[in-house]
Amino acid sequence: MKKEKWKGFVLILACVTLLFSQKEAKAGGEESGIGEELEEWMLAEEEFLFADGDVVGFIGDSITHVEYTAISYQEFIYNYYITRYPQWKLEFRNLGTGSYTAADVLELYGGQGIYDAELEGITKAVIMLGMNEALTEVSAGEYISNIRALVELLEEKGLESKDIILVSPTPFDQTRTSNYQEDGQMGDHFDDQLSEYTSRLRMLAEKMNTNYVDLHTPMLWATTMIQKENGDATLTVDDSVHPSGVGNVLAGYFFLTQQGAKGTVASVRISGGGNAVTENAQIKSLKKRGDRYVRFSYQPNSLPLAVPLEVKEADKYFGMLSQISQELLEVEGLNWDKTYTVHMDRVPVGEFTGAELAQGVNLASCDWNPGQVAAKDIEVLNQAWHQASAKYRAVLREATREEETATQEDVNIAYEKWAKKTEELCTQMYTMARSNVKDARIVEIISEDAHVWMGQELWQWALEAGAVLLVLLVLMLVRRHRNRQKTS
Repeated sequence: MKKEKWKGFVLILACVTLLFSQKEAKAGGEESGIGEELEEWMLAEEEFLFADGDVVGFIGDSITHVEYTAISYQEFIYNYYITRYPQWKLEFRNLGTGSYTAADVLELYGGQGIYDAELEGITKAVIMLGMNEALTEVSAGEYISNIRALVELLEEKGLESKDIILVSPTPFDQTRTSNYQEDGQMGDHFDDQLSEYTSRLRMLAEKMNTNYVDLHTPMLWATTMIQKENGDATLTVDDSVHPSGVGNVLAGYFFLTQQGAKGTVASVRISGGGNAVTENAQIKSLKKRGDRYVRFSYQPNSLPLAVPLEVKEADKYFGMLSQISQELLEVEGLNWDKTYTVHMDRVPVGEFTGAELAQGVNLASCDWNPGQVAAKDIEVLNQAWHQASAKYRAVLREATREEETATQEDVNIAYEKWAKKTEELCTQMYTMARSNVKDARIVEIISEDAHVWMGQELWQWALEAGAVLLVLLVLMLVRRHRNRQKTS
C-alpha cells in the first residue's frame, strides 16, 4: 500500500484529544494557528496524484452524488487539477448515488439488473461509502467485506490496486449541542460506527495494497474547532450527515493534501538589484526604478484555485489557501514603511507594504488577479458539470430503487445527455485554462508617492509632452520661415 498520509502517532493523539475535548467550551475564536496545525498534521510521505489522461470515477453515496449543496468535494478537487495542470486532459466522473451502500454498488456493477455505462473506461477509482451503513447499523465486518468485494470487482474490470483509493467516510456530527438531551445524554451516536469503519478501512487498504485517504479524522478535528466557538455549529447541512458547502471544501482540501498536492501555483522573487528568480512562470522586460516602481511581463504556467464564497468561508476558519494555492510575489529593495499597489494588466489587485512584499505576498486569492478571474469562470462551468452529473445519477437511482420509477431506457437517454453535456463542459474548462496561461500579463508595483500611468510617472509624461511640443514649435517656426522666403 502507498504509505498513509497521517503519521500514526499523531492520528492516535488527535483522536484521543477529540474524545476528551468534545464537550469543552471556549469563549472567542482562535483563527491563528489552525492552518499551522493542519500543515503539521497533513504530512504527505508518498504521492499518489492523478495523472494526465486519467479518467477518475468517484464511487459513493449521496455525499458523493451531492444534490443538496452548490459545491461538492470532487468538484473542488477537479478545479484544483484543471487550474494547476491546464495542459492536461483529466476527466472526473461522479459515480455517487444517493441512499447507496457498498452492497448496492456491488449489485449495480455486478452485471445484473440496470446497466450504468458511466463506469466503463475509468482508469482510477475513488471509493467513499459507509454513512448509510452506519445509519442502518451495518456491522463493521459486513461493511469491510463489501468494500473488499468492490475492490476485487474493480480489479476484475481491469484496475490495479494502486489505481484505487479507499476513502474513510465523513463524520456524522454527533457532538453538536442539539444532539444532546436535557439530561446531558447524547442522542444519535452513529459516528461511533463510522469511527470503527475508519480504523478497519485503513487496515483493509494496507492488506489490499490500495491507496488510502482519511477524511473522517480531519473532519472530526475541524468540527471540534468550530464547535469551540459555537456548540451547535456544524460542517453539515444541518442534518448531521451531509457535508455543507464549507464541509465539502474541507473534504476536498484534506483529500488533495493527503494525495501530496503541491501548494505553489507560481512564484516570482525580485532582488534589490533587479534580478529575478521564478518557479512555474516566466517573466520578461523587468524594470525597477529605485524603490518607487517595478514593472515586468508575467506568464504563469498555472492558475490559482478558484475562491468562491464557500472556499473563502473555509479559509477564514482554517487558513487552508496558503497551503494549497500560493501565487507568490516577493520584491526586495522597496521602502518597508510605504504602501505599494500591485497592478495586473493595469487593474489594481492589492495593496501591500514594502515589508510585506519583501517577505512575499500571495496574489492567488486577489479577486481581480486575471488568473483568479479565469479560475472563477472555470468554476461556474465546473458547477454545471456537477449538476449535469447529479441529474444522471438521480435517474439511475430511480431505476435501481425498489419502486423502479425509471427504466433502462430512461437511464440510457439520461446517460447520453450527461455524456454530451459533460464533454462540452470539460472542453470549455480546459480551453479557458489553457488560453489564460498562454497570455502574459503586465505586473506593476507602484509606490504610494509615485504617480504612474501607462508605465511612466506623470513627470515623465510631462517631460515627453514638453519635448513633443518643443519639436512641433520648431517645425512650425521652420515652416513659417520657409513660407516667408517664398513670398519674398
